[in-house]
Amino acid sequence: MMKKLVMMLMAVCMTLTAAQAQELSKAQAKAVKKEVSKKLKEFKKAGYEIFGSSRTLEAVLTKHYTTLEAEGENVTEIVGFSTARSANLAATAAQNSAANRYATTAGQLVKGRVLSDMASDVANQEAEFDKFYAAYEGKVQQEIRGELRPSFSVKLNNPDGTISVQAFYLVNESAASRARIKAFELSKNESAAAQKYAQKVSDFVNERVVPAE
Repeated sequence: MMKKLVMMLMAVCMTLTAAQAQELSKAQAKAVKKEVSKKLKEFKKAGYEIFGSSRTLEAVLTKHYTTLEAEGENVTEIVGFSTARSANLAATAAQNSAANRYATTAGQLVKGRVLSDMASDVANQEAEFDKFYAAYEGKVQQEIRGELRPSFSVKLNNPDGTISVQAFYLVNESAASRARIKAFELSKNESAAAQKYAQKVSDFVNERVVPAE
């Protein structure tokens, strides 16, 4: 009897959760459709076409923005861009570009927080912290590369014969956080000041990083 009651309660909970998810999906559907329409027009106007996928551009865009809406702050979009003589070379460079953009943003975030929240503590130690910022950005770039989840890429054939590629990636925040923390642990030894204020700086490292579009 008790087992049946538990199963009934679980069924009710699952039904409510499904209904809530369905309602949320409907609420977000308009936002997804709007983003897809906007990006489609932007790409088509510029002359971009899908690259590295047999699916249509509309299909990959729909999947991309649906994932962003569904996962919210648990996932971050990172875009890389590059131009080369071949699409494959441009795509490889675009991945490096994405990792570099994320690392640069991560470094700027930490530097900004240090300067705003620890100004009195780090006075006259700018050179020491600059060593740390440079090392931290380099390590973040290395660590985040392995966490980038390819979403889709588009390419543009330029008049000079080169090809430009925009590569869109998604990164899970828990994975990105681990990458930033590891980068911090590997880079803090570059600066005595960073070691001294490691606890405070680590709090800034834990903040979510969102590169600008």
